[in-house]
Amino acid sequence: MSIVEKAVEKLKALPVEPTASPQVEAVPPHTAPTVERLQERTRVVDQPMEAAALYHLDRAALRRRGLLLADKEADRKLADELRRIKRPLLNNAMGKGAETFARGNRILVTSAEPGEGKTFAAVNLALSLAREADFEVLLVDGDIPKSDITHAFGLEGKLGLMDVVANEQLAPTEAIIRTDVSNLLVVPAGKRHSLAAELFRSRRMEYVMDEFGGRNRRRLLVFDSAPLLVTTESHVLASHMGQVVVMVAAGRTRRQAVNSAVQSLNDLQYVGLVLNMSRLPASEDYFSRHYGQHFKALKGEV
Repeated sequence: MSIVEKAVEKLKALPVEPTASPQVEAVPPHTAPTVERLQERTRVVDQPMEAAALYHLDRAALRRRGLLLADKEADRKLADELRRIKRPLLNNAMGKGAETFARGNRILVTSAEPGEGKTFAAVNLALSLAREADFEVLLVDGDIPKSDITHAFGLEGKLGLMDVVANEQLAPTEAIIRTDVSNLLVVPAGKRHSLAAELFRSRRMEYVMDEFGGRNRRRLLVFDSAPLLVTTESHVLASHMGQVVVMVAAGRTRRQAVNSAVQSLNDLQYVGLVLNMSRLPASEDYFSRHYGQHFKALKGEV
């Protein structure tokens, strides 16, 4: 027997000791690996707004406040008027108009003086635009003194425009509320601030506007603003817009007031007039002799 064979025989004769099983650390149930845990944390932080609960838009409350029409026939006629109004606005937002307007996706709805139907127009224009398949609409309450949209939508105490402009620690998107109306989002006015005009003029405001816009041309911003001849911040807010819709109440708004309001806007903006509460026929081009764009009548006084 060779030396190797003898050694093998000796090894076989040795008693076999039990092999200790390796120590395996108990893993708590539902614990994911580190990479997976980090990915899960990222998903929570970046949770899209669509995953949040949708805010219910109380149409009955809006009707009680005069922001929606109760009469079906009147509502049908209003829908037709809104289609005429929004057509040039959409063309400008998409860069398909006769002229090119910077920031065409930002639309301000205002008036020269109070009581000319600007909030009614802003709400119904936003709802009409939200029916467009290619866009979503962000309706912003920019009328800080009155905050009619905030009150009508029941959003008092919610984070709003002034809050995210005044506080750089807040992300502008925190003020955006997605409603249960398809493609419609809302931003309340927020808390009043004594330096509203200065804040609207700041670089922070431009950043907030960019964030509200979603940094793409698919989202349209519709701002309800205080009347141009009433507050200073309305002029500053208008300076951030590419398009301005000025409400004019038939038989009520003074021509001088309309001229002053329009002249306060800059030449780089698209400015359209909406003749509100008018009894003129749809073909009557009442303002075309004085301004480049004429819109027809709506019905609303809010």
